[in-house]
Amino acid sequence: MTALRLHDVSKRFDRTLAVDRVALELDDHELLALVGPSGCGKSTVLRMIAGLQPVDDGVIELSGDVVDDGRSALPPERRGVGLVFQEHALFPHLSVAGNVGFGVRTDDKADRVAEMLALVGLHDHGARYPHELSGGERQRVALARALAPRPRLLLLDEPFASLDPNLRARIRDDVADILRATRTPAVFVTHDQNEALAIGDRIAVMRDGRLQQVGTPEDVFHRPVDPFVASFMGEAAFIPLHEAIVAVRGVDRTMAQQGTDAEGLLMLRPDDVTFDMAPSDSVGATATATVVGAEFRGSTWRYRLRLVSGAELLSVRSHLERVPVGSAVTPGIRPGHIPVLLGPIDS
Repeated sequence: MTALRLHDVSKRFDRTLAVDRVALELDDHELLALVGPSGCGKSTVLRMIAGLQPVDDGVIELSGDVVDDGRSALPPERRGVGLVFQEHALFPHLSVAGNVGFGVRTDDKADRVAEMLALVGLHDHGARYPHELSGGERQRVALARALAPRPRLLLLDEPFASLDPNLRARIRDDVADILRATRTPAVFVTHDQNEALAIGDRIAVMRDGRLQQVGTPEDVFHRPVDPFVASFMGEAAFIPLHEAIVAVRGVDRTMAQQGTDAEGLLMLRPDDVTFDMAPSDSVGATATATVVGAEFRGSTWRYRLRLVSGAELLSVRSHLERVPVGSAVTPGIRPGHIPVLLGPIDS
């Protein structure tokens, strides 16, 4: 069953078109990461699904039921949708158990609360109050509260943005595991590409109110439809194909294997690029780039390579492979990697 369907949904605020004809489907039990820069409309989409904002045009369906068609809309409390926000939004005067059970209207309320607290690893925290919890614990309570009424869809809006990086990664993984264990379909809004790649079964990339690309994490990262998606989802360099063929070893062979002879911009991510040191006795004959920057990242070094034309590539190597800045090198395509040919960068 399709958990969620958006048919050409649009939303305007005065003269600003915040969401422009968004069409999207979410399968039952699927986790969708909705990602994009600040102001792209992703949180507005989430609020329309929840019923906190009405649509101006288009239709929203939940499990096949129309909940908003631009003329009439089902109120949020009747949509069967759970919400988790960045601010947690817990009731300070209620205990943890009271917060989790707030939306439960069944006779098994106490059992359901205990089940949810055990699910999020807080089985012994029921009597505590929100101010007695850490940020990560409050976020777990918010998740348990959203899941307790058995929603048909869960919506998460930047839920980990206020957490420190190490805790954020751990809670993110725990939440994804819980959603999959409970088979709860969810839409997860974030501007963090790494979170989107880590959590989403599929990723939907938004820009200026429109969907740019929807696909698996592998497709969106390795086969972006345009330079915006390519650069938003991770570090990348864009080199004219004719220049890359001259300066980067293996590009001509890789393009020929794909049957590609068109002109355009070649997208090269840091892990696509390797390089060899140019022999000291024939630098002019073999070197096509110079190492102009080196950044230590613990397990790897990230190098900036400047081509003769002035264009730059990025390359990652093991932390054991230290290369001095100023070294003359010859870049190449890492074996097994297939660079993507794109159109001009949209300014």
